[in-house]
Amino acid sequence: MPHGSISPSPSITEQWGRVAAWLRANLSSVTLNGAEPADLTRTIEAIGGTWPAELSTLFTHINGFAREHWVRLLPLHDLFDLDRLVREYRVELEVWGDVDADMVPHAPLAGDTAGTYLRQFVPFAGEDGNLLFVDTRPGPLHGCVSEFDKVSADGGPRWASLSAMFADLADSLETGAVFDQYWAPSVEQGELCWEFEP
Repeated sequence: MPHGSISPSPSITEQWGRVAAWLRANLSSVTLNGAEPADLTRTIEAIGGTWPAELSTLFTHINGFAREHWVRLLPLHDLFDLDRLVREYRVELEVWGDVDADMVPHAPLAGDTAGTYLRQFVPFAGEDGNLLFVDTRPGPLHGCVSEFDKVSADGGPRWASLSAMFADLADSLETGAVFDQYWAPSVEQGELCWEFEP
């Protein structure tokens, strides 16, 4: 089950605004730049399918972090820019392309476990082959955020939407509460750090 509710959540713009405000107030070297509209259009065309509006909107606010001002925004995943999104997407399709196609028809709706990487999975964060992706398949959970593990594939929804995930992230940054059940934020020597709290 997703961490957040499947009911409508506050907008991604509102939630990203909270995160951005915290970053600017607490990390002196942070640089926040959104994607150019033409680059976003090219990426959507390269991936295909129907992106949830909040996925496109997120990239208008933040297109990853520049290497010289990199931020560990999520405990276990790097936030992608559009170029890395496309690279990771293509790698996963190539790596998982030989997985038995008979699995796919049994997972027609967003949130259904597919056991492979589907064209409708749009990665927006990840590290070392483990990804967070937006599930663009149809259904009540269209646009949910799931995790893809390089060994065990997809594990079902983690959040009902990007805005739900960023609301949890903003709450954690603002209050020091744990994010994603186990990770407590802190600022050390001007950098955002995450400490595992079992």
